[in-house]
Amino acid sequence: MIIVLQAAVVFVLLWFVVRVVGKRELSQMSAFDLVLLVVIGDLIAEGVISEDTSVTGAVIAVATFALLTVGLSWLAWRFPRAEKALEGVPTLLIKNGVVLEEALNLERVTITDLHEAARQEGIRDLDDVEWAVLEQDGTFSFFERDS
Repeated sequence: MIIVLQAAVVFVLLWFVVRVVGKRELSQMSAFDLVLLVVIGDLIAEGVISEDTSVTGAVIAVATFALLTVGLSWLAWRFPRAEKALEGVPTLLIKNGVVLEEALNLERVTITDLHEAARQEGIRDLDDVEWAVLEQDGTFSFFERDS
């Protein structure tokens, strides 16, 4: 039972950290970030399982994480108000060709990031963008103005 409680605490901590880190940072992971993620995963496993290094302990910890993930998904589906808090919401970054500086600052996105994402979509000038949205997963969506 202690493994389930430890796994639940670590799960909530990780969920909180992922929400605080922000959408954009998570979608731009470098090779170092990936290695760091693996090391953190190992440290978390040690913390959750503590001195119980058995396969059973690991299975219980992983099952707890899986059940909590499904539970959060179900909560987001069942209670639409909770979905915003649990999964985040898209953020409007450009409206009618005007860059919304406050939104960029809130999401920690630079104007350079925005220009780079626009170029990847074949957009040369941000004035041509009716809407630009930073999606929940950290990707950009651009909607160009009608000619």
